Amino acid sequence: MTPGEKISCIVGSKNAEKDIGECLESVKWADEIIVVDDFSSDRTIEIAKRYTDKIFQKHLTGYTEQKDFGLQKTSNCWVLSLDADERVTKELEDEIVQKLSSPPEASGFLFRRLNIFLGKPVRHCGWYEANNLRLFDKEKIGYDLTMKYLESMKISGRLDVMEHDLIHYTCRSLDDYVKRMDLWAALNARDLFNKGVRVRPLTCGYYLLLKPAAVFLQKYFLKAGYLDGYVGFLICGLSAVTYFLSYNKLWKMERSSPGGA
Repeated sequence: MTPGEKISCIVGSKNAEKDIGECLESVKWADEIIVVDDFSSDRTIEIAKRYTDKIFQKHLTGYTEQKDFGLQKTSNCWVLSLDADERVTKELEDEIVQKLSSPPEASGFLFRRLNIFLGKPVRHCGWYEANNLRLFDKEKIGYDLTMKYLESMKISGRLDVMEHDLIHYTCRSLDDYVKRMDLWAALNARDLFNKGVRVRPLTCGYYLLLKPAAVFLQKYFLKAGYLDGYVGFLICGLSAVTYFLSYNKLWKMERSSPGGA
């Protein structure tokens, strides 16, 4: 990296042998690379060792906890947070280097992710928005460990937006997506439970039916998911199903907890 603010890159992984090499290749310009792996059983670790010796293993109990674990291993103030299925383009690399060539006024930078779903780029459904905080000064911004599903952040200071996209190769098959849905639903249910959300007989219709329907309608119509064709329909439908699964898991969690119904 050119002279300026040094940067540490955290990469989360789990059985990512098809992705980890290209991901780490796209950030080999960083001053430090840290891989936090959820005990992969494939060649993920073997491939990652070609790029860094700072590889740590931790069971995934939540996305924020996983990234915060990596954050504690970093030696530089500025941190770039990625997953193994994401790529930093040369244009984005150049922009990051330019932004950090001198101490920036912003505490962090929001990224717009261009998601590639089933081989198709997705620019609607709420998926193509500059709301991903991935580059930040760890002295001013950190992870909110009360949240497990979403990478929630505690922010001090101003945020700027990156012009170039972060590429995200999300779920190359429906089987892959369906497998991840169960994990996403479980983590989301835990977040809801910790926030005090409970399912009651009079409200289960809302949590199990109306909310998933609202999610579909918002993503498909208000967020213009229909413009992404059949892929947009799938994304909106599966997002609604994930919320249904989340509330179903929340209900089971509540019933099995001490004092549950």
